[in-house]
Amino acid sequence: MQRPKTTTTSQTHGNTIAARLGASRAAERYLAVRAQTELLIKPLSAEDCQLQSMPDASPAKWHLAHLTWFFETFLLERFEPDFKPFDPAFRVLFNSYYKGVGEQFARAQRGLISRPSLDEVLAYRRQVDERMLALMVQTEQSRDAGDIWDLLSLGLQHEQQH
Repeated sequence: MQRPKTTTTSQTHGNTIAARLGASRAAERYLAVRAQTELLIKPLSAEDCQLQSMPDASPAKWHLAHLTWFFETFLLERFEPDFKPFDPAFRVLFNSYYKGVGEQFARAQRGLISRPSLDEVLAYRRQVDERMLALMVQTEQSRDAGDIWDLLSLGLQHEQQH
């Protein structure tokens, strides 16, 4: 039985973006980590990504969105001029345990989140990736560069741990 393939978004648009940015090391590392995460779900269907095997283990779709939420919440919201969230509801849905940020959706019930769809989560990742890459370009001349690079590194390590 052949499974439907899930397109890896970071990988498909990443090479073009990295070239446009002069392939900076930060952008390359960011894109490589994000693409690796999506490679992990490549053999899975949207339905597979929705499953929650037990209350303490969140579904793959939730992890994809949560990792993106981290970059949106801790980097874009703080440093992007004219920040607008992709979807304000994601602030609660994909917050894991950051109580200082706000409320969280119960971990044991994350498998019940039917919306956003996997395609919408992947679109969220693409949009945040584009915005993060733009932020990296702007960071070169930013007085907040140290904080941005530290948070970027933390976010990438966070993603690799998931």
